[in-house]
Amino acid sequence: MSIPLDVITEILSLLPVKSLLRFRCVSKQLCASIDSPEFVKLHLSRSKETYSKSSLILELRSGFFSANLDSLDIAVQLLDHPLDGYPEKTVEVIGCCNGLLALKWYWRNEVYLLNPSTKKHRLLPDIVIDSESHDNNSGIDRFGFGYDASTDDYKLVRIIMSSKQVFVYSLKTNSWKRVQDFSYHDSFPIRLKGGGSLVGGALNWAKLKWDCHALLITAFDLKNENFFVVPLPDDMTNEKSSFTNFRNLSVLGGCLSVTCVNRTNINDCYDVWVMKEYGIKESWTKLFSFPWSPKESNLKTIAYSKCGNKVLLRPEPAENSYFCWYDLKEQTSHEFQIPGLPLHYWSEPTVCFESLVSPHGNIYQTGERGC
Repeated sequence: MSIPLDVITEILSLLPVKSLLRFRCVSKQLCASIDSPEFVKLHLSRSKETYSKSSLILELRSGFFSANLDSLDIAVQLLDHPLDGYPEKTVEVIGCCNGLLALKWYWRNEVYLLNPSTKKHRLLPDIVIDSESHDNNSGIDRFGFGYDASTDDYKLVRIIMSSKQVFVYSLKTNSWKRVQDFSYHDSFPIRLKGGGSLVGGALNWAKLKWDCHALLITAFDLKNENFFVVPLPDDMTNEKSSFTNFRNLSVLGGCLSVTCVNRTNINDCYDVWVMKEYGIKESWTKLFSFPWSPKESNLKTIAYSKCGNKVLLRPEPAENSYFCWYDLKEQTSHEFQIPGLPLHYWSEPTVCFESLVSPHGNIYQTGERGC
């Protein structure tokens, strides 16, 4: 008795990428099924549903390491990828979406897309920047990487901070184009904080004064390719408020999350807020408070636990390699180290889902169908 195709497809969608890559060699029919855009999207949705297919990508001077998000007590593994072997600490993660990493190689001012599960990668074309004011210091530029569901396209946004020019890369066309410039109309210097957190079809950065006082969240709509404002809670933007320092902007459980220092209590603390309905100011809700320490310059929210009752945190400074689980119900925290992670790990971790998404866009146009 033959097994129905839809049953086979459902079973395959639950398998890890490594197994699927082997199964592509079984038959042309199975290869075509696994390579189809419909299956790629189905497998991606299954990956997001189970933490067994998600990992933390950790940047170290010796390369990229990967840790299973559901089993952080297991030692990290060196991530084997085609960009390995470059000079120390010159390749950095500037974005992540649906299993694709956007990487910046600073020595050569090059940007790559990499799927760490399939090992496929792509070098993006150069940007022609027509401004004498640009100083070629890409370290101060801001990037964001995300998926535009309206066009089924992946887009990388680069904001040239020295000239305020904005460029958008489209994976479908494999080209850059210049769009609306970034402007802030403020009489004092500002900076953007965050790595372009993707929520609600938009990339989000916190707009700060140089004293880390938050002004607002500026967002870039991937569909319309323009900027708009996402408001912060009033308590954070009031100059006389107790929220003296904005610390982080991230995505937590699909919601925009901000962390700031609250000095209202006898003991200072970090307050972690989430925007339960994207773009709705009144939906900002304080999730929890976490004790502030003068040893820690930052606190990053990373992800919920599989059961949803804990939040994975990254207390920083650079010389601290500890992570922390915060129990939302018990209001307690537990510090730990990921086995195999050096004591001086300092870069921001990135949550990455296993996927078959190709950095070359349409897989049938890239010669990837062979085993």
